[in-house]
Amino acid sequence: MKILDRYILRAFFTNYFIAMFVLIGMYVVLDLFVNLDEFTETPDEPTSRTIAKIINFYGYNMFLYFSQLSGTLILAAACFTLGRALRTNEFTAVLASGTSLYRIAAPICLAALVMNGVWFINQEVVLPSIADKLARRHDDIEGRRTFGVWFRPDRDNTLLSASMFSPRSQEMRGVIAIKRDDRMRMIEVMRADRAVWDEDRQLWILFKGESMRLEADDDREALAGLGRTPVATYPSDLSPKELALQQASQWTNFISLRHLTRLQKRFPHSTEFVKVKHARLTTMITNMIMLLLGIPFFLNRERAPVLVAGGKCLLVCGACFVTSFLCLSVELVGVDINPALPAWIPIFVFGPIAMILLGEIKT
Repeated sequence: MKILDRYILRAFFTNYFIAMFVLIGMYVVLDLFVNLDEFTETPDEPTSRTIAKIINFYGYNMFLYFSQLSGTLILAAACFTLGRALRTNEFTAVLASGTSLYRIAAPICLAALVMNGVWFINQEVVLPSIADKLARRHDDIEGRRTFGVWFRPDRDNTLLSASMFSPRSQEMRGVIAIKRDDRMRMIEVMRADRAVWDEDRQLWILFKGESMRLEADDDREALAGLGRTPVATYPSDLSPKELALQQASQWTNFISLRHLTRLQKRFPHSTEFVKVKHARLTTMITNMIMLLLGIPFFLNRERAPVLVAGGKCLLVCGACFVTSFLCLSVELVGVDINPALPAWIPIFVFGPIAMILLGEIKT
């Protein structure tokens, strides 16, 4: 590693961590400003307990905020690093030594790849391990609120329902499990007054549980006329953490690729898991494309206004970011396309543009 590389990398990571603390700090402050009343709903609660709840909530969610802002952080650090060098005429000295402007961008691209690796570890290891914490609501940090579970897909084509589920006590009441065959015909119904999760055996212990089975060749008679067999346990993939996680609107973004692959195999007709998997794979590519779109505006052998370069960078990279966001967020109802395609559209559109901008750098 040469002196130039160390100098650029030191400036890049300094700007990266400054941008990270500023942007994540702004994210936390704005979210807290909007949802402060959610943390203070409990009357007569001590201030120290309210502060502890706020720290607990945002302490876990900072990892999620980092995942969401990773591409922006890389671009911001690169632009600040190159913008400062452009403003102070440092490129003139570098070019006078016979060094190409591409050589200046090389350590920044290498550092971006490293930070993309950190993003991947955070997304695949850290977030899945705290997924149930990320799914919490602002007004229910301790998981005291109960909710109903309705027809959640489980292993063996089973649909699980419960009139009440408590994440804190890991208990369900009014449990009904409908087991189906490969043709999605109902073959067995289990019910129980109460179910408690056994973490060691990965199953629900049923209280007053009973099973009513339908034969495959019957005429689907009324359940009231069928024999009932006592049942003590119900093996399930829907653990309390999984049930709590699935209450979040974007819970698929909190789980790993391995988990997504298992869900995709279990539910081959669902397109959601395919879409999220490809979005996970293309995020790092999109982050690098945004970087390559932005740095050509600052790699200039002639001194140029930094604000003008920053404005052009913001315009082009903002278009890439918005396109990526829309492709992953907007549902095209009635349009028959491959669910993996939207995640790749920003790469197909802005990848060639990045190559053209890089090729036009005069060095």
